[in-house]
Amino acid sequence: MKKNRNHPTIKRLPPHIRQTVDEMIKSDFTYCEIARYIAENGTKVSISSVQRYAAGLNETLENLKMSHENFRMIMTECENFRNSDVTDAILILLQNQILTAINSQKFDVANLEKLIKNTVALIRAVAFKKQIEVSSEKIFQDFDNMIFGALSDEKPRLYAEIKQFLEEKRQ
Repeated sequence: MKKNRNHPTIKRLPPHIRQTVDEMIKSDFTYCEIARYIAENGTKVSISSVQRYAAGLNETLENLKMSHENFRMIMTECENFRNSDVTDAILILLQNQILTAINSQKFDVANLEKLIKNTVALIRAVAFKKQIEVSSEKIFQDFDNMIFGALSDEKPRLYAEIKQFLEEKRQ
């Protein structure tokens, strides 16, 4: 598939002019008005170049909005389910995207290969996360047994106070 060339005329504008162009695009100025503004600042540009730049900018902004919304939803779900973490939510989101791609059957061989590689990477990430969780739980249990075992033997009153304190905090 042939990819269109990128015409970076607008991208090479001085930052303050380009920032104004970006704001004009967001504020629904016409492409003709934007091209005129750029020309007034020393660079001649076609209306179609402005349109292509605006399309790319709008696509980028839309992707950022979707990413922000997805992240907000992930954080909301993590707050709703205390035993889950951000990693679980992100993995669920990735799984959903992979299943959507498979179900759509609108991918070519290159996309299928990329999808398979990403799926394998996702599976490895999940397995590694589970391995870390199991390992961390064992370390915590060993530490807990060592501390509370020593306290119950050597300082029974302190052990009883800590146990009562922790029980109150759980409730």
